Amino acid sequence: MADRILEDFLRLVQIDSETYSEGEVVAYVCGEVERTGLRPYVDDAGRAIGGEAGNVYVRLPANGLQAPPVLFCSHLDTVSPGRGIKPRVAGGRVISDGSTILGADCKAGVAVMLELLRLAGEGAFRHGPLEFLFTVAEEKQLQGVRNLEQERLEARHAFVLDGSGEVGEVVNASPTQDNLEFVFTGRAAHAGVEPEKGINAIYGACWAVSLMRVGRIDSETTANVGIIQGGRAVNIVPERAVVQGEARSLDAGKLEEQRKAMIRAALEAEAAVGVGVEVKVERAYEGFRIDPLDPMVQLAVEAGKAMGLRMGIRASGGGSDANFLNAMGIKAVVLSMGARKPHTTQEYLEVQDLHKLARLCQEIAEAAGRLRGAT
Repeated sequence: MADRILEDFLRLVQIDSETYSEGEVVAYVCGEVERTGLRPYVDDAGRAIGGEAGNVYVRLPANGLQAPPVLFCSHLDTVSPGRGIKPRVAGGRVISDGSTILGADCKAGVAVMLELLRLAGEGAFRHGPLEFLFTVAEEKQLQGVRNLEQERLEARHAFVLDGSGEVGEVVNASPTQDNLEFVFTGRAAHAGVEPEKGINAIYGACWAVSLMRVGRIDSETTANVGIIQGGRAVNIVPERAVVQGEARSLDAGKLEEQRKAMIRAALEAEAAVGVGVEVKVERAYEGFRIDPLDPMVQLAVEAGKAMGLRMGIRASGGGSDANFLNAMGIKAVVLSMGARKPHTTQEYLEVQDLHKLARLCQEIAEAAGRLRGAT
């Protein structure tokens, strides 16, 4: 098992699958599923979002255990730079060559789910009905899971393999995120001949950003300005500038307060500089919070302790497929899958975490009978 899962992970990260370009990795996953004797199903999410492929669903019948169906979920896409990944194993960890990410986020989860399917096919453990969901475009506002065929999922409990850090942590809470776009409109003019006739939209945008509080707002709230675009040439007073940012919080009231504060900053800049401003707010995803004493959380904790893991329960500042699953009525928590420094070229994965996560998921599947009657 150890060599097999590591080798599979190494193969997976070498398959380019930046968001919207998951066609090759979907084909690989479907091929591996078919080798276990199961038939995967691929939906039309790719067509809906302009990508190469859709979400992959796999259903595994019960084998010797009376339990409600349980869903395991992980995403297939990676962030950039994720093309031409060259992984190597050094000192018990997997790293890239430093020019790209590693892709452990979330190919580690994918590798573990495939291993679980193989082990089940070999009769290595008893389990109730299991469902597996491999999603696309998670890294772009959860677009894959947003377009899934909900009626295909019978499970009301899900474990999403997408948490960073050492295996053994259960994420039971995640923030709500709002995306904000500010379009500043000024007036163009020749910057050297008659600048006084122009209104500088970039200046207005910078004024607004300077008034915004970003970064760590408090223990539950963050905010960021991530993109500023505008201008056509250095000798033209820019007539348009676009600022894109976000606000997140585990507390709905704090999120509203932060969102309003950022909008107020834009309106103050509008008045001070004389630019026009159009504000667009979009809810990226809803947050969730599951009681630490919930049977599902405790099932994961007890499963980990049974195999000697130090288990912890924590809230996360990031979103995942679990946000949408919870919103659609499937109780979902996130399990850490071992990726360190994800979304960077310094990303790495401890090899032992692959084995630990596979064993943890197996323990959860074997103990899922405890969820009977749980809501």
